Amino acid sequence: MTSIDEIGYFTFSNNSDVIPPCEARPNSIFVFDDVACDKQDTVREYFSMGRHSNVDSFYLCQTYARIPKHLIRDNAYLLILFKQDGTNLKQVYNNHVNTDMPYGDFCSLCHSCWQREYGFLMIDKDSALTNWRYRRGFNEFAVPQSG
Repeated sequence: MTSIDEIGYFTFSNNSDVIPPCEARPNSIFVFDDVACDKQDTVREYFSMGRHSNVDSFYLCQTYARIPKHLIRDNAYLLILFKQDGTNLKQVYNNHVNTDMPYGDFCSLCHSCWQREYGFLMIDKDSALTNWRYRRGFNEFAVPQSG
């Protein structure tokens, strides 16, 4: 991948090479990929202090349950869930969904999203329940089916 005019692209191979959020350019986006086994100090710093420097962070991980809860899962406001196993799904439910719907409804909603090719459920925790909090993909409002 290369930079585009006026958009820089920088990679960091080692956690220790990542600059602190206070040194990042405003409006930067940091993507942390496959870091579940690495030291999490840098990632925690971005999730706790990045917003003060106008920096957004994305955390990509195969296994939700392995993401440290303190400062990372607790500060997430947008989740994109591709097909998950029961352990991860229950963790997501307990951390982000349990006040919105029963667990069975959440499982049904997830499975309906995952039936589509490359399907995912998006949870926008900053949105009201009736205002696009749950979406099939990015553009379809998803309503949990009770019953």
